[in-house]
Amino acid sequence: MPPPENGRSRIAITLSALAVLAACLLLGAWQFGRVYRPVDGYSSEPVAVPLDQLVPAGTSVPSGDVARQVTVSGSYDARGQYLDPGHALGGQAVSWVVTPLVMSDSTRVLVVRGWVSGPDASLTLPPDGPVTLTGRVQQGSFAARGVEARQRSGFLVRTAQSPPDPLSLQPVPSPPPDNGAPVEFHFQNAIYVVQWWFFAVLIAVSWWRLVRADSRGQRDDDELVVWQA
Repeated sequence: MPPPENGRSRIAITLSALAVLAACLLLGAWQFGRVYRPVDGYSSEPVAVPLDQLVPAGTSVPSGDVARQVTVSGSYDARGQYLDPGHALGGQAVSWVVTPLVMSDSTRVLVVRGWVSGPDASLTLPPDGPVTLTGRVQQGSFAARGVEARQRSGFLVRTAQSPPDPLSLQPVPSPPPDNGAPVEFHFQNAIYVVQWWFFAVLIAVSWWRLVRADSRGQRDDDELVVWQA
């Protein structure tokens, strides 16, 4: 029967080997997921263009341009602002703050300036005077509120604005359009996969040989004790 010190030593070696083995396998799996991926630094986000260029007055938002970022200037109509309930964010019920933006040609576009989770109206006040904003163009409308005269189709989900609102209003998350970033084979990451999984095999083999050597040495010690006895 091996001494307690040898048993504890084997347990410590085994636990250490398992920890290193798991780390190598996880790192190899992470690198494997990066072997086929878009080119580093590639952005599928198109450059923001003026709203009039993408959606001229009197036209609808093209399906292929949904979520594209546009820029527009004008002044907010605070009197036409309202909260649009029935939305969720992270499992929490929220309302969108929807404010009409009046452009220089008197046409209007509805802007989702952000969201609130309660009746705190102080956060919803838009800035006075002209603003320039960037937003993602979306199809659809808020039909329940009616259609204002000279109001454009669709709406914008604001992502940036200058000057900013007087108080902080959290933006509604809006992902960029998926334009199909090119996927390439990355040889360096493939080498890392082989490297980490080779280390994992090496750790497993080394542990097995160490345990066998320790067991053989223990048997030799036992036989020596018996022979001397």
